[in-house]
Amino acid sequence: MAVFFKINSKTIKAPTELTCTTEVLDKSERTMDGTMVVDVIGRKRKVEVAWKYLSKEDMGLLTAETKSGSFVTIDYNDPETGKLTSMTARPQDLSCQPRYDWVKGKIMWASVSVAFVER
Repeated sequence: MAVFFKINSKTIKAPTELTCTTEVLDKSERTMDGTMVVDVIGRKRKVEVAWKYLSKEDMGLLTAETKSGSFVTIDYNDPETGKLTSMTARPQDLSCQPRYDWVKGKIMWASVSVAFVER
């Protein structure tokens, strides 16, 4: 099975959604004649990851790793290269909903999502 997503070198269930965006960090201002001047300071990647359902074990791993420090290392499939790419990032906005699976008799986590912003 191919690895699709890792956090701090630990494999977790492949996400159902992975959205990659590039944030442009800039400073803009206007000159005396009203012309806008923009200085591009840098470009940073943002990776938003979502799962329809995660098991208790995968949710525990995700929660522990996102709380392990200010920054984590993620490996994800980069849409530009099609290869597994590594990025040091800050995790943001982890959200989830608990669900009880009556068939399996255990708690599952639904609508799990988290964003990672490049350092």
